[in-house]
Amino acid sequence: MSVTEHTPDVPLQVRPLASRLGMEQKTWRMLSVVLGGALLAFFAAGWHTYRSVESEMTESTLARRASIAYLAAATLSGRFERVIDVGVSLATRVRFRDLIAAGRWKEAGDILRNVPSDFRYIERVFLTDDHGTLMADIPESPGLLGTSFIRSGWYVGVSRHWNPHVSSVYQRAAPRERNVFAVAVPIRGAGEIVLGILVIEVNLDVFFEWTQAVDLGPRGLVYVVDRRRQLAFHPGFSAQMPLRDLGGNSFVEKLSRGETGVEVGASPIDGEMTVSAFVPARHGWGVVAQQFADDAFETRDSQLQRVIAGFALILALCAGLVVLATHLLLRRRQAHEDQRVKAELERRVAERTEQLQAANKELESFTYSVSHDLRAPLRAIDGYAHILDEDYGAQLEGEGRRLLGVVRSSTTQMGRLIDDLLEFSRLGRRPIPRDPVDMGALAREVAADLARETPAARIDIGALPAARGDRALLRQVWFNLIANALKYSGTRERPEVEVGGRADGAENVYWVRDKGVGFDMRYYDKLFGVFQRLHAPGEFPGTGVGLAIVHRVVTRHGGRVWAEGKVGDGACFSFALPRNGGDS
Repeated sequence: MSVTEHTPDVPLQVRPLASRLGMEQKTWRMLSVVLGGALLAFFAAGWHTYRSVESEMTESTLARRASIAYLAAATLSGRFERVIDVGVSLATRVRFRDLIAAGRWKEAGDILRNVPSDFRYIERVFLTDDHGTLMADIPESPGLLGTSFIRSGWYVGVSRHWNPHVSSVYQRAAPRERNVFAVAVPIRGAGEIVLGILVIEVNLDVFFEWTQAVDLGPRGLVYVVDRRRQLAFHPGFSAQMPLRDLGGNSFVEKLSRGETGVEVGASPIDGEMTVSAFVPARHGWGVVAQQFADDAFETRDSQLQRVIAGFALILALCAGLVVLATHLLLRRRQAHEDQRVKAELERRVAERTEQLQAANKELESFTYSVSHDLRAPLRAIDGYAHILDEDYGAQLEGEGRRLLGVVRSSTTQMGRLIDDLLEFSRLGRRPIPRDPVDMGALAREVAADLARETPAARIDIGALPAARGDRALLRQVWFNLIANALKYSGTRERPEVEVGGRADGAENVYWVRDKGVGFDMRYYDKLFGVFQRLHAPGEFPGTGVGLAIVHRVVTRHGGRVWAEGKVGDGACFSFALPRNGGDS
């Protein structure tokens, strides 16, 4: 057989191979575009989710501080009005006004002698004429009688329209100098003629005791600014410290203009970064509810870290898919190149070439299917892995098949993790009703469902006190606890689980006890965290979110959850709910 007799056959072999190489390059480009689009969509969805969570939780944090500031401002305004009411009540006594009209100031002062002892927050009471000259005071300061206070802030304020006036904080002139503020009330005679002024000086420490009860969380507090932008009261400083001017600070200036808002920035007190909600009160005063920014946004930042961790896991799996797909496509390209050389040198193996062409068509069909079925990263990973396992499993060596199994197992596990994480995040927004719940019936219902999957198990359910809450969420608690008990008792031939409960004072206590593998109490702090497990994934199935859901549901119902265990000797998980339903 001569070379010239077979030369015409060479192009017939090369042309189909060249065509396949062109299709291979097209498929590579198409797959690259699809993978790029999927990754772009993934990053866009991740960024949108991150920004949404950040925005929602930031707004919630700021709104809570604003609501506390509104409440504190309303409280301060109400306390001002009560002091004014006391002053008006004293100034309008008939006998008192008659003595003032007759110029009998000392006798009028004697009527007020018990006022400081009757009202803890009143430091001192004194009387002046309508020109601000001191005529009588309690306790007495003889050296001050006849002193003119015409230039004092309280006199300027009350004399402007002769209405009750609340002054700024000042250092009083009487002995034992102290920082106080004054409530000045005009004393009127017949025909509404102003006869004099009743001045009540208020003890700052006693008057502002209520601010100590305001709960803003760790390192949170409420302080008060007067009409002159002075720090009137701060729970972290003595009320008798030198008066401090806060003018020039952004939100203090807004507060002095009667504006309301919340700002994140440097505190005018110590310069630390804080979240400060400011609300004006009556008489030109204002209230600031302040917390250090790190503490205020701690919950938000923790949630954002969980979101980032979740997307990082998905991204890692996507990267694994890209590496695997690239490796397979490069191997296919090398196989085509080897086949082209063989076709040129060994034209007699036509049957084998036809078989390879059929395999190539199947592989191209697989690539096309993958490029169109890649709708989301996890579904793409599982789809590729499934097709590879069915069509090319026999061509992979042992290590390749093991890695393929790891990919499929990881996608399934990641799917469960995402579902559980989504379910866990929804619990923070879902409102909690306070409906009566028959806990005994609910536990038996869950036990019946789980018993179908573990028919050999024995689940004993005792008498359980009723509860108040969301039946669907409480069902999740029972499901996770009983399912956990059965799962970790799976090493026994006949798993045994005990469910019980009792009323305990203001709480109802419930428990689920098993005789399974137990756990080491040294690692107790990890039990109720998201993705925290005390056993390797290969020992027992699960995602590590079930107990975190239990903890979230119970705490949302105003309750608490705890556990006791011993390695090899079982575990007991307990939770308590308030008998009146608690707060959500």
